[in-house]
Amino acid sequence: MVADLEAALTGRLFRVRWILASAVGMAVAAALARPLSYVVGEAVGGILSDIPAEAAVGAVAGGGALGGVALAQWLVLQRRVPWAGRWPAALALAGAAAAAAGFAADEALLPGAPPPVPLAFGAAAFVLVHWFLLREQIARAGWLAAATAGAFLVAAAATAGAGALVGFENESPLFGALFGAVYGWITVLALGRLARDSG
Repeated sequence: MVADLEAALTGRLFRVRWILASAVGMAVAAALARPLSYVVGEAVGGILSDIPAEAAVGAVAGGGALGGVALAQWLVLQRRVPWAGRWPAALALAGAAAAAAGFAADEALLPGAPPPVPLAFGAAAFVLVHWFLLREQIARAGWLAAATAGAFLVAAAATAGAGALVGFENESPLFGALFGAVYGWITVLALGRLARDSG
């Protein structure tokens, strides 16, 4: 365990490893979670209505993708901070809650709701769950949860824009890797700021 929080969460090598781990984690996890989410959604949809089916698709896709990223990030984070062991569960459960809430809101509110409405439901769910699971370990857990949710939204927008420009599919590993790299870059900056402000 690194005694100094700023030394643990800053530095060029740490940032590079974090971004690379995030890119690889998202590329692999998204490739696995997305097909599984469709299978689960169809199974739930066969029993329940469309709204629970969409929530199930979101929970599996969001929880699986962010859980995979968090597991890869944990490999970099372990032995650096005392709350490293909670990071994968906090991110996976927050991702599951966010995507379930966003997908369900999208299904329940459309066709009248603009895209920001389901995104707001998802972001609120993410922040609440992430904060709740890390609130006893991190002094500014609410700020970190909001920064992490913001990183997810920025990465989604940046990846969608880049994908439209160069023409790669959102199902491709390249899409996942780019998303993970942008997400990792923003979250590692947030961790560095958290460390400096806590020091």
